[in-house]
Amino acid sequence: MIKARGRKLKRIAVMIILVLILLPISTTVFAANLTSDWTLAIFLDSDNNLDLWAQKDLNEMMAVGSTPSMNIIVYWDRYDGPAHCYKVVKDNLIELKDSKLNGIEPNMGDPMTLREFVKYAYGKFPARKHAILCFDHGDDFRGCMYDEHIPFEGFDLLTHQEVVTALSNFKIDVLIYSACVLSTIEVAYEYYASGLDINYYVANEGYDPMDGFPYDQILSRLKAQPNIEPFELSRIFVDEYIDYYTYTGKAYSQAVTLSVTKINEIGKVTSDTKNMVQAIEQDMQGYTGIVSDARGQANLPWSENGWERLIDLQTFVKTIHNESLKPENTKNIEPTVKNAVLSSSAALLTSLSNAIVYHRNTPAMEKAGCKGICVYFPTSQGSYQNNKNLYGSLYETMKFAGEGWLGFLNAYWST
Repeated sequence: MIKARGRKLKRIAVMIILVLILLPISTTVFAANLTSDWTLAIFLDSDNNLDLWAQKDLNEMMAVGSTPSMNIIVYWDRYDGPAHCYKVVKDNLIELKDSKLNGIEPNMGDPMTLREFVKYAYGKFPARKHAILCFDHGDDFRGCMYDEHIPFEGFDLLTHQEVVTALSNFKIDVLIYSACVLSTIEVAYEYYASGLDINYYVANEGYDPMDGFPYDQILSRLKAQPNIEPFELSRIFVDEYIDYYTYTGKAYSQAVTLSVTKINEIGKVTSDTKNMVQAIEQDMQGYTGIVSDARGQANLPWSENGWERLIDLQTFVKTIHNESLKPENTKNIEPTVKNAVLSSSAALLTSLSNAIVYHRNTPAMEKAGCKGICVYFPTSQGSYQNNKNLYGSLYETMKFAGEGWLGFLNAYWST
């Protein structure tokens, strides 16, 4: 009797030990099942004149909805009411009432608003890969995320320094802007030099039509292939966007373009740019005509919308390189200077090719020679200093300006 009881206790003890051994394994498996392939955190700011277009985009997202492999999380600030945090599901929105931001009237131009949303989306919906998409107006190096209804404040926007504050210490596989003119070397370098952990950067060098991205097409492809890598998702955004405006005829401007930038390559682009402009500055008098021609060649169709302060960087560099090869253009330039410009511009074209890893245009932009990233180049020093729409004093706060580019502009304007 005693032996039988002992054997029974022994069996119970063995079972308890087995449970304790297996428990961590079961917990691990359960946690893995809770982790999706992708979480898309969408910062939807339509507290301005974009409210109807934001609704259209959200309808396209609801046409697909989240899946176990793909979380679509949206923070939407509308024109005429408080903001709400949602999980987008098929044909519906699930309000996320446990978010601190839900149901309040936020300042979408406050970096802490974006930071809190990303923190919530990452923590509540864990995933192996993360994409952050910001929807609103964009204004090149000045900033993005216009909010026109802030209690007791009125208007605000996010500067790119504030974007750095908002997104620091987050691992971002893809950062996407549904906004105008944010694929600039100044913005990309600000993020790079400030240490943001961004793998791929998807942004527009020109005008972003009101229709924005065709989210139903993009999310359908991600739903079908949820285990794709960040570069492939970036390509999907570009391909579906350009195909939409090329083949459906819904573009409000035919000057449509989109590119994917590898952020960790931007440091080399910046140092190579500095080398080229410093080489030119050795004989700015001799190079003034070539620089002027290159600037004109790089002035793309979207300048008609008021962005004549920006030019396509790769077209500018390529024109300088090609014009420097022509003896009639360089007969009064010291050979050592010309050779330095040729070698440094060739190096810059290579580093630009390594940084702009994918890029497509509609036919109008393809014909114009848009290559994927632009740079600030006002026509004169007077315009830079006196035209308030060129934001000259603000430009000096950008890290890229201090890497030789602003000195180059001043040397050119003074010649």
